[in-house]
Amino acid sequence: MSTLHQYISAIGSFQGIILFILLTTDSRVTAASKVLGLCCLCLGLTFLLPFITSGIAHKALNPLAVWIFFLPVMYAPLIYLYCRKVVFDKPFQATDLIHLLPLCVCYLLNIDALFSYHEEFRLWVVGAPAPTLRVWLSEYLLFGFAIFYTLAAALVIKTYQQQATNTLSNFDSSIFKWLGILIFSFVLIWSTKAVMALTNVATKEMLIISDALIVIVIYLIALAQWRSPKLFNISNISGDELAHSKDSNFEAAGTMDEETHAILFDVLKKQFEQEALYRNSKLTLTKLAELTGISSHHLSEVLNQYVGRNFNHFVNAYRVDEVCERLKSSSSSKVLDIALEAGFSSKSTFNTIFKKYKGVTPTEYRQQLHP
Repeated sequence: MSTLHQYISAIGSFQGIILFILLTTDSRVTAASKVLGLCCLCLGLTFLLPFITSGIAHKALNPLAVWIFFLPVMYAPLIYLYCRKVVFDKPFQATDLIHLLPLCVCYLLNIDALFSYHEEFRLWVVGAPAPTLRVWLSEYLLFGFAIFYTLAAALVIKTYQQQATNTLSNFDSSIFKWLGILIFSFVLIWSTKAVMALTNVATKEMLIISDALIVIVIYLIALAQWRSPKLFNISNISGDELAHSKDSNFEAAGTMDEETHAILFDVLKKQFEQEALYRNSKLTLTKLAELTGISSHHLSEVLNQYVGRNFNHFVNAYRVDEVCERLKSSSSSKVLDIALEAGFSSKSTFNTIFKKYKGVTPTEYRQQLHP
């Protein structure tokens, strides 16, 4: 173990443990922060492995090598759990413990080595062939679980994005973009590591680089999460609204005739425009259903099947139209003030949506009106 490797491992271990403490003890802590903290702890402890296997650490710590070696199998499950908690700020549930299964499987397959450390296992950890079939199987299960959970996390993010679009009138779409980049980076890293392991084309340097990428990604997102616990949170959406979004698949086929669609839309449109309901920045599908007296299921169906727009697009179209009308009639009011009065919740959300609808930024649009 080179001196440089020792310094890198020591710093990585220290940072992982510090981030774990920060993410789990901060007064602003969330369930997502705790999950990410556990991921950092696994990373921090894994950095201790080179010290044990190289003989630098005291021999009494040798049995810990087996326990630590399999901790990386928890990276992907914890990132998956993080994605499930962070968007809608969901609390912990007893069922979340099932995601300890990958680690438990690896430990059970090597239960003899856990309590009876031997030289063959140490040699395997540092690169020798697997001493038994069970050890060989656990090595490949690590990659299997990693890829499975990373793809599952991608599916969760896609599902949450659809739920937000169908249920909320205001949310920062860039949140899902950054979470998508996070998941894509893990898909790329773990797929590369799996290919290298299965084809025996990996060199020691390639494995170190791939491990370093995992560390960098997790530590950076952990630091960002600590600085802003609500970094990827989009709304305090209620359980009823989530349930509606999950149970509304039947709406794709439609359950009402065109005449009923038209009647309900007239009721919706009249009240929506007269009371300017779109100006409520916290408007959700459920709240709109309560205000109009139309059930959320029927309201969603009317918008999707009759109007051809989901809830998010329907509401924001009114907001953009109001902003445009006010920009035409006034050249002195601040664009952001107009946007907030029209119902947008933030500058970033407004700019993204406005450009999506008009093809130009709000500032460019005003300049076209008042050159």
